[in-house]
Amino acid sequence: MTPEAVSARKKELAVWLREGLVKLGPTFIKIGQQFSTRVDVLSQEFVKELEKLQDNVPPFETQTALRILEDNLGAPPSEIFAEFEEQPIAAASLGQVHLARLKSGERVVVKVQRPGLKDLFDIDLKNIRALAVWLQKLDPKTDGAARDWVAIYDECSRILYQEIDYTLEGRNADLFRENFQNVDWVKVPEVYWQYSTSEVLVLEYCPGIKINDAPALDAKGLDRQRLARLAVESYLQQILNHGFFHAGGDYRCAGSRAWGV
Repeated sequence: MTPEAVSARKKELAVWLREGLVKLGPTFIKIGQQFSTRVDVLSQEFVKELEKLQDNVPPFETQTALRILEDNLGAPPSEIFAEFEEQPIAAASLGQVHLARLKSGERVVVKVQRPGLKDLFDIDLKNIRALAVWLQKLDPKTDGAARDWVAIYDECSRILYQEIDYTLEGRNADLFRENFQNVDWVKVPEVYWQYSTSEVLVLEYCPGIKINDAPALDAKGLDRQRLARLAVESYLQQILNHGFFHAGGDYRCAGSRAWGV
């Protein structure tokens, strides 16, 4: 087969894989998201397709989200917030996000976790580990990549269980904000702890443009070269100065400021 034909076949398989992961549910969608950053493991055709899982996941039912909020906050959203939009503005593998306004006036986003994730992980991850062991034995690694499928599974499994504790995410945001408190071009949303639990996270609303959305950045007249330089500088500070870095990859910018969410 020609290189073009091989690439086309990979693209077809990548679409099939992404659609299959969505059908299999949150555990597999999240693993697909993690693999979308692993250019050392997958070819570019698969990486590009799996990137769609980062912000193109169907939401779950609104009534379920409202019930989770009431169970966690002790009252229905209509009593907690001055305004609450029942239609989510975004959905991901582990949760979805609703716009709201506190009674004190601040606009916030309310991140609600999908129901039953821990029980689902307990079942799915056992099956995925068996698959990782099988892949480790059969993968010929003819492309030269040094893949250790079991080690990749172990890393993904550990991270998945951490990500369903939103209090950990909130504490990480607080630490990140403290590390960059003297850097005026980095913004980290405030956490409203009085409304946050392990399944609900309420954050300051900070709208922005995804840093890889070049047309939108250009339309706002933003200097992409400066943004790239600041992003690199930010990562160097995270790794070399603080030893604590943002690995999610979802960076946004507005005006001269940038932040990760």
